[in-house]
Amino acid sequence: MKKWIALALSMAMMLSLAACGGSEESSSEAAPASSSEAASSEAADEGGESEAAPAGEATPVTASGFPDDDITIIVPFDAGGGNDIVARVIAKVAMEGGYFNGQNIIVENQPGGGGAIGQAFVANTAEPDGYTLLAYTASVISNTLLKDVPFTVDDLKIVRCVNSDPAVMIARPDAPFNTIEEMLEYSKTTPLIINDSGFGTSSHIRTLDWTAKVEAQLGEALQYQSIHSDSGSTQIAELMGGHADVTCLTAGECADAILEGQVKAIGIMTEERFSGLPDVPTFKELGFEGWIDGADRAIAVSSDVPEEEYQYLINEFDRLCSSEEFIAQMETSNLTPANDPPEVYQKFIDGKVELITSLQDVLLAGADV
Repeated sequence: MKKWIALALSMAMMLSLAACGGSEESSSEAAPASSSEAASSEAADEGGESEAAPAGEATPVTASGFPDDDITIIVPFDAGGGNDIVARVIAKVAMEGGYFNGQNIIVENQPGGGGAIGQAFVANTAEPDGYTLLAYTASVISNTLLKDVPFTVDDLKIVRCVNSDPAVMIARPDAPFNTIEEMLEYSKTTPLIINDSGFGTSSHIRTLDWTAKVEAQLGEALQYQSIHSDSGSTQIAELMGGHADVTCLTAGECADAILEGQVKAIGIMTEERFSGLPDVPTFKELGFEGWIDGADRAIAVSSDVPEEEYQYLINEFDRLCSSEEFIAQMETSNLTPANDPPEVYQKFIDGKVELITSLQDVLLAGADV
């Protein structure tokens, strides 16, 4: 059964990589300690209609005057994780570039339920007027299919895919293993403690995937216990504190900790080495073919947001994400910029829905794993 899970989940990772056109990210800038951040900017010029203006030129407001107030990005996880970092890059670039008619971009963290609390807020609680956005990941899909949540994937619509990020396997700094083979040997006497960002999240599915791959390739059972956290920053803290042995996080969430020696990297799930972590080998180099995984991050809104405001957001995020400032800020933070339209990301969503539906019974049966 685990071999079958690994094969099916490997298909999901290929869908993920195809969605956002990028591959790698990490963070070299610490996220703000507070749970929200306002980014203000100078007012931009008005005029014109809905076509996207070149970067550096103001996009006109809508006929309704949108936007004429702060815009909030809800990050459904704790501060310090990959979604949070990307949202704060967007806020900074918007502030400095005068995007969104000079309105503030506010980043607000609403963690809990593996992302479901913040996702539900945007989907069906916040006013659907275009002023409340969601930092969207595949956890939206898994939450709607694996949990009892008050929203569906159809309650949200994508504005833009803004980032792709490869997965890195990391271990606590004093772990008595440095390779997959050594980790397998260690687990024979001391079951591994593997943490993830919550049951049914992409992080949890990734754990099921790579552990099944280890067993399939090495032909031995990996003894482990899963613990569910709320965010990448919590997962790193648990590793540093010795409360967990190993996890997989996106490069944007763990590069600083790796470079500072707070955790140690086992390998990265890319075809080629990532420039932000040049000393971390790919699993392909280590003899593990097909270990390609990561996260695609997007911005979304409620499906009830009016078309005029929705198109404005699409155009303005297109401008922002194609700007030299956004690209430079992302790369400075070891984040891989992306700028893909809703229809591209929708293919990823459709593939994820199909895959997780096919695995639904298996995943729910393993709710305690």
